[in-house]
Amino acid sequence: QPQVALVALDPTTGALRALVGGRNYGVSQLNHVLAKRQPGSSFKPFVYATALSSAVDGSDPLVTPATILLDEPTTFQFADEPYEPENYKKEYYGPVTVRQALTLSLNVATVRLAEMVGYDRVRMLAIAAGINRDLLATPALALGAYVATPLEIAGAYTIFANHGQYEGPRFILAVKDESGRVLWRSPEETRPVLDPRISYLMVSLMQSVVNNGTGAGVRSRGF
Repeated sequence: QPQVALVALDPTTGALRALVGGRNYGVSQLNHVLAKRQPGSSFKPFVYATALSSAVDGSDPLVTPATILLDEPTTFQFADEPYEPENYKKEYYGPVTVRQALTLSLNVATVRLAEMVGYDRVRMLAIAAGINRDLLATPALALGAYVATPLEIAGAYTIFANHGQYEGPRFILAVKDESGRVLWRSPEETRPVLDPRISYLMVSLMQSVVNNGTGAGVRSRGF
């Protein structure tokens, strides 16, 4: 049977509200929430957030949601090796805006954007957002080819929901004795990662995915 992990947390505090590690603990004790897997397209927002940050950090090139990317079969060269990503069903759209590229989860356009802004910068943002340091600054990074846990990805997404502020996931907030005295409190891991204006734009772009993009099917299920 296919397995699924679910993490629900409060993006303003990092407090875990729900965690599902698999179908049945009696059948498999592997907690998929803590298992390392390729995040795939769920990593793409970190590419787009890095690119849009050019508007506030003064880096080149300046990227906006209306910036045009070319979506067509492309061979990228990196470290003297070719990298040839393909779109889903090998469908290509030609010139697309940054918003359209994320809305339709276009692989080639996303790698092209990562190449424009620098794979190192994408990696640095992802690490600042709580994803592990095993990420490599290569074209494959843009498509989520390096492993992370669902818990790391959920924590990293707090930068979008929490005005650019990262809140590390917290399983236990505190331990108290019978009188209510705090014996131990979990340390808070919080830091600014994105300019709030960039996180605002990212929420808008990610809404487009659900409104009329690859995630539009969830609308029929009541989301």
